[in-house]
Amino acid sequence: MILTPVQKSLCERVLNAFETGSAGGDYAAIAIFHDGPHRIRQITYGRSQTTEYGNLQELISQYVNANGLFSAALAPFVSLIGQTPLVDHAQFISLLVQAGSKDPVMKSVQDTFFDARYFTPAFNWAQKYGFQEALSMLVIYDSFIHSNGILPFLRSRFPEVPPANGGNERKWITQYVDVRDAWLATHSNPELHPTVYRTKCLRFEIARGNWDLSQIPINAHGVLVEPSPTIPLPTGNTTQPVIASTVAFIGSPAAGSGGAAPVTNSSPAVALASGFAANVASSAIEQWTFFGGQRYNRKGSILQIGHKEGEDGWWQRVGQYWENIGRDDLDGRDHEWPWSAAFISWIMRQSGAENRFAYSASHATYISKSIRDRNQGNTNALYWGFRLNERKPQVGDLVCWDRDSDKVVDYDHQHLGHYNSHTDLVVSVSADEIEIIGGNVGNSVTRRPLALTDEGFLSASVQGGETLFALMGYRFP
Repeated sequence: MILTPVQKSLCERVLNAFETGSAGGDYAAIAIFHDGPHRIRQITYGRSQTTEYGNLQELISQYVNANGLFSAALAPFVSLIGQTPLVDHAQFISLLVQAGSKDPVMKSVQDTFFDARYFTPAFNWAQKYGFQEALSMLVIYDSFIHSNGILPFLRSRFPEVPPANGGNERKWITQYVDVRDAWLATHSNPELHPTVYRTKCLRFEIARGNWDLSQIPINAHGVLVEPSPTIPLPTGNTTQPVIASTVAFIGSPAAGSGGAAPVTNSSPAVALASGFAANVASSAIEQWTFFGGQRYNRKGSILQIGHKEGEDGWWQRVGQYWENIGRDDLDGRDHEWPWSAAFISWIMRQSGAENRFAYSASHATYISKSIRDRNQGNTNALYWGFRLNERKPQVGDLVCWDRDSDKVVDYDHQHLGHYNSHTDLVVSVSADEIEIIGGNVGNSVTRRPLALTDEGFLSASVQGGETLFALMGYRFP
């Protein structure tokens, strides 16, 4: 395997974003999770998040020996790390944060440590088994960071063999990521469930064929990652971001993301909300890519045609949307049944909405519920309904359309949720427009822009016989 400096930088910076929410890496990041021995609480620390009962002692020992600004103060703790619980030791945690944020020596030690402990073993493993693609290296490196290697029991769950043994590299990587995604989503430790944001990102890059990592930026859980600015880019290799940079990071580190937010400088509520928003947007983009990337312009005219619901290989996916909401009587070939709400419901369930979303074959069911939940102050609801001038759209929101010609439908007239309607998911937000993805739009999954006012709001408009009237805004999980 030969990696260019740009490719190596992308691998490192994507993992930095996964771990600490910053492509450059947050060297002072600390989080506490129940992922120590026997699920006890432990500290995770640094740019690539090493753990209290893992390799933290080695890292701090190297820093102490490097004579950093806080070496003398940290020296007494070296023998205690991994032996005596320090998870609630305020002085120790404060010293770690200060060293990571104030001392260039700590940053240098971490760079050397994480490269030797994770990147080099991952690279050697990839070499040994014949992997050549840069995206393969990113997948393998992520596993070494997150799971301390390529876990043998996961390798036993799919049929493809490594390329060194005659297998197809891209097929092996695809099958491995799919298996790992399912494992994380169903793990007995619930703190691992939210970490599927990692595999969702990797699956998206596989779906768009970014094997050489030339399509940048890469959306790493809401962080738009490009190579280090110190590395010159080849010309002509950038693409538009898949999610606007306003999406914040979930705030969760390596093995066990989804628990407490970092001690340093992020709000747990905002971090978690951003994480869910990125999840639903990534999931919608995956489906849109699978359906061939159908696009409309602002006027509703088609720019690119995608695969249609009736095509073999795609009606089966529509059948999965129906199955998700318990409609086993519909298999995707029942084209007289609109599947757009089933599509949104599928996205929500895949993204971890659990029992906080009103899964339905009718958009009006969850639109009206979101308005009712807001009026009643239901804090358990994942979405609250807003008038268009009450909330600026954000990634993860749902835009709501009235398509009922027989009733007056607006925010204040919901007819108990019995009316014809449609919703699309917001997947990007820029200064003058948003982009939305919806199912069963033009008999496919379609992406299209909507204009914003100068103040950044949506305005009531009509497109394709549908009237925009409300916004379902996601709340902090």
